[in-house]
Amino acid sequence: MTGLDPALDLGTVLLQGHDMIGESIAVHDRRWGMSQATAWRLDQQAARVEWDLPDGRTAWAPAQVLGSFNADAGTFVWAWDNPTLLEEVSETAWRIRDYGVAHEVFALTTSPLRLDLDQLRDLVALAFRVGGCTGLFHPTRERLTTYVVFGRVTIEPADGADGAEAEQFEVQLP
Repeated sequence: MTGLDPALDLGTVLLQGHDMIGESIAVHDRRWGMSQATAWRLDQQAARVEWDLPDGRTAWAPAQVLGSFNADAGTFVWAWDNPTLLEEVSETAWRIRDYGVAHEVFALTTSPLRLDLDQLRDLVALAFRVGGCTGLFHPTRERLTTYVVFGRVTIEPADGADGAEAEQFEVQLP
């Protein structure tokens, strides 16, 4: 967890998290088109998320899962409480839980949580900020949304792109 002033109140941390998520998603969309990805994959063993982009490029980044939200049940399950997720992709969720224990933040230490959409957005914003995250991807399959955070993105050129080299990109947040 980086850059979190222990003197900050929870409301400030929450507002910062919302701002940081908005900025991060906008920057990733402008820089490499994250929201335009045609497919994505999470490799749990490698703790890596990959995206296929419409122009044939592939992007990938080290990744962690915060948790998942089941819209039908209205419940959020933290990655540390999900037996289908490997430890390799739940380390950040565990660090967030540790912060919750140390600061007595019930929502960071309890799973599953029954939440409405506003509460869910607040929880993810709080976790994003507490976790020192710099990228957020939240795909939905059927009625299950998975909250994946990621770091430095590597953008691989399309197959057959002569002389093109991979480039790396990371959002710098306060």
